[in-house]
Amino acid sequence: MHDLRFALRSLGKSPGFTLIAIATLALCIGANSAIFSVVHAILLKPYPWPDSDRLVYCYNTYPLMGLPNAGVSIPDYLDRRAGVAGFADAAMYYTRSFNLASDDEPERIVGLRATPSLFTTLQSVAQLGRVFTDAEAQPGADKVVVLSHALWKNRFGANPAILGTTVRLNAQNYTVIGVMPETFYFPTPRTQAWVPFAFTPEQKSDRERGREFASMIARLKPGATAAAVQRDLDSIQTRNAERISDSQSFWKTSGFGGRINGFLEQNVGGIRGMLWLVQAGVAAALLIGCANVASLLLARAIARERELAIRAALGAGRARLMRLLLTESLLLFLAGGVFGLFVAWWGVSALGAVGLSDLPRAFGVTLDPSVFGFTLLCALLTGLGFGALPAWSAARGDAATALKEAGARGSAGKHTTFLRAGLVVGEISLAIMLLSTAGLLVRSFANLQKENPGFQPGGVITAQISLPPAKYDQPEKLVAFAEAALARLRALPGVKAAGLTDVLPFTGNNTSASYSSPDIIVPPGASQPHGQQRVVDPGYFKALGLTLLRGRLFTAADTATTQRVCVIDRVLADRYWPGQDPIGKRIDRGGDAPNYRIVVGVVAPIKFQSLEEDVKKETLYHPFAQAPASNLILVAKTDGDPARLTSAVREAVRSADPELPVFDLKTMQQRMDEVAETRRAPMLLLSLFSGVALLLAVLGVYGVLAFSVAQRTAEFGIRLALGASSGDIAALVLRQGARLVLLGIVAGLAGYLALSQVIGRLLYGVAATDPTTLAVAPVVLALAALAACLLPVRKAVRVNPLEALRAE
Repeated sequence: MHDLRFALRSLGKSPGFTLIAIATLALCIGANSAIFSVVHAILLKPYPWPDSDRLVYCYNTYPLMGLPNAGVSIPDYLDRRAGVAGFADAAMYYTRSFNLASDDEPERIVGLRATPSLFTTLQSVAQLGRVFTDAEAQPGADKVVVLSHALWKNRFGANPAILGTTVRLNAQNYTVIGVMPETFYFPTPRTQAWVPFAFTPEQKSDRERGREFASMIARLKPGATAAAVQRDLDSIQTRNAERISDSQSFWKTSGFGGRINGFLEQNVGGIRGMLWLVQAGVAAALLIGCANVASLLLARAIARERELAIRAALGAGRARLMRLLLTESLLLFLAGGVFGLFVAWWGVSALGAVGLSDLPRAFGVTLDPSVFGFTLLCALLTGLGFGALPAWSAARGDAATALKEAGARGSAGKHTTFLRAGLVVGEISLAIMLLSTAGLLVRSFANLQKENPGFQPGGVITAQISLPPAKYDQPEKLVAFAEAALARLRALPGVKAAGLTDVLPFTGNNTSASYSSPDIIVPPGASQPHGQQRVVDPGYFKALGLTLLRGRLFTAADTATTQRVCVIDRVLADRYWPGQDPIGKRIDRGGDAPNYRIVVGVVAPIKFQSLEEDVKKETLYHPFAQAPASNLILVAKTDGDPARLTSAVREAVRSADPELPVFDLKTMQQRMDEVAETRRAPMLLLSLFSGVALLLAVLGVYGVLAFSVAQRTAEFGIRLALGASSGDIAALVLRQGARLVLLGIVAGLAGYLALSQVIGRLLYGVAATDPTTLAVAPVVLALAALAACLLPVRKAVRVNPLEALRAE
């Protein structure tokens, strides 16, 4: 306690030093805590289900067809649930949007159609009422619903009497049987309702294999290994191949099988590297800030040299002196940690501005106890590590010598000078590594933004609608609604074109299927053609601005009663008909009997998932009138700001069907920006932290030189008295600064190159060792360091020899 009281008094006597040190530490520790809160929520925090680390996705895979992950058919699910010994439980589900009936504005909710085993697989029960059972997962008995806590609270006022009441979903009555706990969600917090997934006898038959529209999860038994599960999946497929002869050839040429992937890995694996890179970057900024504070503590210890010498002469041992100085250091770092929590709180709230809130699982980013513990640990470890350096350096001297020389020595000891220089070199090297990485990420993102998606996103607004099957139970009804809604959209002022599709680029959705053609020669042993399938109307191509390369696009004359046609992209044409005219070729989507579609046009390929996508999978477009779908996305092209059409688009749909809610209203550019957030957000954060690192490193150079000039005033006076010019003194100081900067740059580039292979995996369109980009960081830092040297140089050359010698 005595050391603590003395440390508080000592720090209070130097308020400027104390405030600067605490502010530096608070900024660096707070930034680390804010980023760690993101890393923890996305990568480290368990899901809200017991033993969630044992949950896995189970997929179908067609590696020889370029389809590593596919959905699961109902027979596949039944086979694997019963036949994989390592599965303790398993469930099957798919997302299903519902139109919730309302007296006012109809509301669209996100639902899930799932087997009753979903809740046992997740080991979760209802908070109110119950979940559905196997008896309710039967055709005709499946009109029951379990509500999310949020929907129950926000829409139904948290009324416990909701149980047993009826709600209208997609124009059908569902009985509410349960409400889930507030902490429960699956698969994301956006899901608001769960209804039974009822299998018909036909869906359980082998004829259903290949209809892979749903997902499967499983809980591994304790001790079950991925290798053992894979062996069981392979055995199931081998037995099926022996039993079902009709599919043997297709399964063999496609490499068909099953595979599993961890639940967490599947959801966040694509952003793991970027997040750890950002955490490493902010940790480097923390080390630079700590090095600056340690350098200040060294300078402070030198100024207190006489005080420490007197304490030593009165009997204080080296350990006692170190404890005294280390107490002060820990106080500073702990204070920095406490104030860092406020910085972290502000930082977490500000992270949404750079797009981190749009990342998977980012909804759970909070300053929870784990983040508080991380902040405290940061403060303690950095306080001990960087506080021990100046404490050990100050306490290692000889008391008698220190009493004789204190106040007379012209400079700090060689050990202290070397230590401060080493800290600055370390700061510069870390700053170089950060600046180089940030520069490459900026170039990578810029290259990505220059990529042509294959269509024209400017001025395009999109909106989703879901037509309830109970009401739109005939293809003619689907077509009639689409025509009515599109007619009203096209009549809006400023709308140049309007169309629809079932799958829109940059929404994360996809539909693909195998196809065949008598005009395609498949070599023996090769896989059957497989491509992305899209249903569009004639206005879609014009609204999105696709480029017609050959033939024609769809017209109003392509109806359900005319010749079936399709439009293909250049990827398909080049793959199967290189050097030929694909117009007039025949394509069969499959079925009991050949039902050929005639190719009438070829368009340029477009990117569907991201701008970095390398389009290798072909795409086939089918007229909406000939293959109508119930889940639609409207696309409208306008001359002005597309966001201004939001209300008009809603009204156009309501005029066609007042009961239909419009949801997911976004411009095409917004969708593209959201997909790019996994690159944009880390780039912005690393650029910010590299700027902070540059500033701190430059301040470190300035601090060392300024302290050196102050300590060497007498020396400079003697040199000037003996005939040295001001230029000689300036060169002396600049050489000292240049040595530090050069050593730091060399060490930083060497450190970066050692990690360049890791960073290279996160870049697009630029090499990790790009010489132009790597040259920028040293130049920027050298110029900034030169500016930092000017003030100490100016002070050195203005030394008055007489005053310096008199002071000596």
